[in-house]
Amino acid sequence: MSASSGQSSDAFDKHGFLSRYAPAIINQSRADQMLADYARGRRDFRRLDLRGITLEDVNLAGADLSGSDFSNATLINVDLTAAKLIEVRLIHAELTDVQLRQANLSRANLRGAKLTHTSLATATLRATVLPNGRLSD
Repeated sequence: MSASSGQSSDAFDKHGFLSRYAPAIINQSRADQMLADYARGRRDFRRLDLRGITLEDVNLAGADLSGSDFSNATLINVDLTAAKLIEVRLIHAELTDVQLRQANLSRANLRGAKLTHTSLATATLRATVLPNGRLSD
């Protein structure tokens, strides 16, 4: 809309659709590209903005996702065995059947995350914010 129409540019997005959904769509596209790169042998995916994405039936074993943001993401049946997840943000993320064997979650933030059939038992947790908000040793 032109400025001469008398309406502000906010009128186009008066319900917040773009600000609410565009980042998730862009981030999902970024996640799809990451999966294609992983299939070609790449393992370094540090500092990606993956907020709000959905990953299902995915193998990312051994990937370095350090510093990435998975806040509000949904991960279902994702293999993150031996992945580097240092300083990763999983705030309010939903993890179902996620394999984290030998994953490094040092200084990660899982505040409010929902873990279903997902164990942190063999993961490295140093100064990690756990789902209940407590800090690991």
